[in-house]
Amino acid sequence: MMGPSAIRVCAIPAGLRLPNMSSPWLFRLRSRFPALAAVVWRRLLALCLTGCVMAGAHADEVRIGVLALRGVETAERMWVPTADYLQARLPAHRFTIVPLGFDDVQLAVRQRSIDLVLANPSYYVELEALYGISPVVTMRNRHDSSGAGYGVFGGVVFTRAEHAEVRQMGDLRGRRLAAVHPGSFGGWHAGWRELRRRGVDPEHDLAELAFLGTHDEVVYAVLEGRFDAGTVRTETLERMAQEGRIELSRLFVLNERQNPAFPLRHSTALYPEWPLARLGNVPEELAVQVAVALMLMEPDDPAALAGHTTGWTLPLNYQPVHEALRELRIGPYAHLREVSLREVLAQYWYWAAIASLLLLLAFVTVAYIGRSNRRLRQHQGELQVLNASLEERVVERTQRVGLLLDRERFLRGIVEMVADVNEILITASSRDEMLKACCDRLVANPDYRFCWVALLADGELVPAAKSYGTADFVRAMSACQGDGPGALALRENRTVTVNELAKVDGLAALGIHAVTSLPLRKDAFAAPFGTLCVFTARGSGFDREEVLMLEQLAGDIGFATAAFDQREETARLQRDRITHYEKTILSLVDLIERRDTYTAGHTRRVAHYCGLIAAELGLEAAQSEELQQAARLHDIGKIAIPDAVLLKPGPLTALEYELIKQHVVVGYETLMHIDMYAALAEILRHHHERHDGSGYPAGLAGEAIPLAARIMAVADAFDAMTTNRIYRPRKSVAVALEEIGTLAGSHYHPEVAAAARRALQTVEPPPVVDQLPRTALERQRFAYFFNDQLTGVHNASYLQFIFRNKQYGDLQVAAVCLLHDFGAYNLAHGWVAGNRLLADVAAALVEASGDALVCRVMGDDFVILAASAAAFEGLETRLGEGVLAGSGVRLEVERMSVDEAAIARLQGLL
Repeated sequence: MMGPSAIRVCAIPAGLRLPNMSSPWLFRLRSRFPALAAVVWRRLLALCLTGCVMAGAHADEVRIGVLALRGVETAERMWVPTADYLQARLPAHRFTIVPLGFDDVQLAVRQRSIDLVLANPSYYVELEALYGISPVVTMRNRHDSSGAGYGVFGGVVFTRAEHAEVRQMGDLRGRRLAAVHPGSFGGWHAGWRELRRRGVDPEHDLAELAFLGTHDEVVYAVLEGRFDAGTVRTETLERMAQEGRIELSRLFVLNERQNPAFPLRHSTALYPEWPLARLGNVPEELAVQVAVALMLMEPDDPAALAGHTTGWTLPLNYQPVHEALRELRIGPYAHLREVSLREVLAQYWYWAAIASLLLLLAFVTVAYIGRSNRRLRQHQGELQVLNASLEERVVERTQRVGLLLDRERFLRGIVEMVADVNEILITASSRDEMLKACCDRLVANPDYRFCWVALLADGELVPAAKSYGTADFVRAMSACQGDGPGALALRENRTVTVNELAKVDGLAALGIHAVTSLPLRKDAFAAPFGTLCVFTARGSGFDREEVLMLEQLAGDIGFATAAFDQREETARLQRDRITHYEKTILSLVDLIERRDTYTAGHTRRVAHYCGLIAAELGLEAAQSEELQQAARLHDIGKIAIPDAVLLKPGPLTALEYELIKQHVVVGYETLMHIDMYAALAEILRHHHERHDGSGYPAGLAGEAIPLAARIMAVADAFDAMTTNRIYRPRKSVAVALEEIGTLAGSHYHPEVAAAARRALQTVEPPPVVDQLPRTALERQRFAYFFNDQLTGVHNASYLQFIFRNKQYGDLQVAAVCLLHDFGAYNLAHGWVAGNRLLADVAAALVEASGDALVCRVMGDDFVILAASAAAFEGLETRLGEGVLAGSGVRLEVERMSVDEAAIARLQGLL
């Protein structure tokens, strides 16, 4: 087991988040431009790993449990290379493979004898429910020699080709079926679900169902005739055929499905592939490092080839697996197999109804006869009493009826009060308003003198609402505080009623004879969070029925109060979610700015220009703000463009331009699923459309292009024209606006173009806006295009660049270093030795010339630019006695000043 204290975490740059590989835009990108998607993904993962620093004085063991579906030896042969792969990339940990049988996986996770587990989806779903494991990555299975990989799999139900009487799954009734294991998803669960859907219940309709332990054994058992049919996971038949162990022509697949996107033979629906999951005790930082390392695995890596995968991807959605297990009532849904009363009634309702009616009829008959007899005896006794004292009985009955009428009127008033309070609970717009209105309605009852509600805060009851009343009534609230009935009701979670005035100090003078305190709860089983206190002037106090109705009312008030609190909490969470969305989008924008600071300045300027044009067109403030917000995000899709294209210091090729065009689609699909950014996504999606329909991505024309997108198109083009590029200088504002006017009606909407020419004529672009590197990171990226791969010095393209852009500054002296007889050296010693000598010469020139600029030109010659000729003194002697000694190669150095003639001559050498 690991020692978490010895693990250093992966420091991922601020604002960086890995995209969800299951999101629609990345799926579409992978399907349309697979090469681009691979580059994007590896770039993002490499950016993550740039910040990851593993440290530790010793290696910690990380045990990876693997479900050995084809035996222990096969599992070790397949997955030990993956452990070696992780070991090489995460040397602070020692990774080992632990093959596990079908019955060993749950035990290993429960005992935590492993740290990571690789098993089929049904095991993962059950372990997730039981032990809280979480997915790290999902396998992409390799199915053929072409290297194609898929993140889904299923089951295949098959029989022998000569078994002509079995051609459909319905033909398996009364026959023998072989499966892999009760816990195998592809080797049993997928096929089981398909059989049930085809009307075959394996638990009742089969003559025999046997589990043989491995997929290979199931195939052999069917071929040998021991079973009529078998079910295994997809790819088993093809892989055994590739290994030369079976012939596919001898097998027939039942109910075979056709899926162009999944070429393997299958009979069932497809489900997400095996996940690699971590146990709860495994640090999330380690899981992130393992995920990043595995997703950087190349398809042709030895570990990928041994594991029959093409790599790994982010965890997929395992909801289809949940649905399958729920339908089969196994795993975390095994409790659904218990027979419920509802199911019994659904099956035997007819007989149950008849029996109930008969019992009811018998009971009514017996009750009626018994009641009739009792009433007869009672009437006989009453007649005797009435005969004895008829006048006394009449008086007593009259008094009794009067009391009952009084009580009935009182209880009817309580019922009306409860109904009114419930209406208040439904219609109130705030918690405090509701509680105050409830208290006022309670004291509208003639017998109630005062009412108040107290809520628990920091362990004490604090008044939240009270009915109208004098100061004396307000002081009466103390009877429910401290050690009074209110505190007792809260502490013991029960109704406390005091009907004796002597026990309630200070209330007699107010005409109050009793008080009742009722706990407020959000439901019948929750702890109380407050009390409702009601004071009555009735001499008999509160009776039982009255208290029962008040308890029901207190329950409704407690539920409504909790609902208001929950509603407020929900609103807070909604505000937090919106804030989170905004921070996420701003983090993505920050990520783009980190890649290309030119793009950062560009988006801010475009937003400013959009605001000016919108004001000229008379757009409302809300529309203008939405447009400027979209402008600040309009290049967010460039996160998916490779550095080699996005940061290229020169004109793009046709293919590179096609890649750049994808940034509007990526930006749209990034934002469209977020409600608050859906409108912005539609704007930035079409900001490269043209008025004549020649733009992209949809080829919209004229008024079909959203107005905001038309404005952004002009603002974007204006900034591009007035900004320096490496391959062309910027244009003046007047020239840029003239060109916009020329292109009105073709590229740009005429009305928008006219407004832009009016609004932008006084704009002053920043004095220096170009693509030249400013920071160390930008200079390193810039060097990617201008460094000579063999020698490490600058190449001829860089020399052309600094001459074209006059970037040589104070480097006013040049030296042309010619290597004579270098070709003879190559012929005598070979190209490898020649390359080594050329690299040594370049290093010697760099060391000898100090801060000078060294460039390789014409294959085996060099040009050096320096501030003074002192940098070139003694070059011939130093190199002749140094790296060129004994080589037969001679160095000739020609010195010159850097002027127009020298530049023209040097450009002729490039």
